[in-house]
Amino acid sequence: MHFLLAIRLQSVQCTPDPNALNPCEDIMGFIWLRNSVWFVVILAVVGNVAVVVVIWFSNTEVNRRVQLEGNNWKLVNVSRFLICNLALADLCMGLYLMLIASMDYHSVGTYFNFAYDWQYGFLTVFAGHLSIFTLTIVTIERWFAIKYAIDLTKRIRLPTAVRIMIGGWIYSILMAMFPLFGISNYSSTSICLPMEVKSTFDKIYLYSIFMINGFSLALIVFCYAQIYFSLGYETRRTSHKGELTIAKKMALLIFIDFATYAPVAFFGLCALLGYPLINITKSKILLVFFYPLNACANPYLYALMTLQYRRDIYGIVS
Repeated sequence: MHFLLAIRLQSVQCTPDPNALNPCEDIMGFIWLRNSVWFVVILAVVGNVAVVVVIWFSNTEVNRRVQLEGNNWKLVNVSRFLICNLALADLCMGLYLMLIASMDYHSVGTYFNFAYDWQYGFLTVFAGHLSIFTLTIVTIERWFAIKYAIDLTKRIRLPTAVRIMIGGWIYSILMAMFPLFGISNYSSTSICLPMEVKSTFDKIYLYSIFMINGFSLALIVFCYAQIYFSLGYETRRTSHKGELTIAKKMALLIFIDFATYAPVAFFGLCALLGYPLINITKSKILLVFFYPLNACANPYLYALMTLQYRRDIYGIVS
């Protein structure tokens, strides 16, 4: 007996209409990318949560919270206060990736049924701006601490650091709010980044992002170069091993900053100038492996791998 199985294929109509920025595909686009993003999420979220928790609950001598010595707040709080802000910013980036990955898992094969219902990139733009802002302030604070190691009056004190970071949070919130009021928008792409350029204000907004981040990166490189050379020739030559260690750590910090922002800035500027080199599908690779690189590396380079962090853990456990 023979059976004739007739299959009637129905055409699928994607709504909203797909375009170059929002193709008719799942959020991640690739199966291997869908799996890889969770590894990045774990690194970013776990690392930054560990930093925030240990800094907040540690009770070592270097971390007496908001204690006063006369009319002056203790200077030793500044660095840890800034690192905590950096970890909070990078944690937001990790949470953004977690939301993207979770939505991709939930909507695989059916994403375009509700593409516009969830797109919201406020978190990632806020996190990106706050992270680079805080990273710049951390670098400047280290430069002050080394350049004026003897003159304790020329330091960034905690009240000043608090005011600076309040300004940084306000700045980051404002930059993330512009797309909510029609200057570019978060709904033009499935990865919720403001990539739409339809008006002069859109161009000004996106160009300003690239210029501010580029200036911050240049300032970070300048400060680390000043830190290295301000140690003095004799200090750096005391031990070849010590000199090499300092150079390697600074080079690693600068390399990660460049690896995070340079690819995104290059392809973004090319697209703004009207010469897009990659489509939105391939840009998702940048989103997963380059854009959050700082959020993954910062907690380990600035906190988790330091001797002070291990002392803090020992203090909490004991």
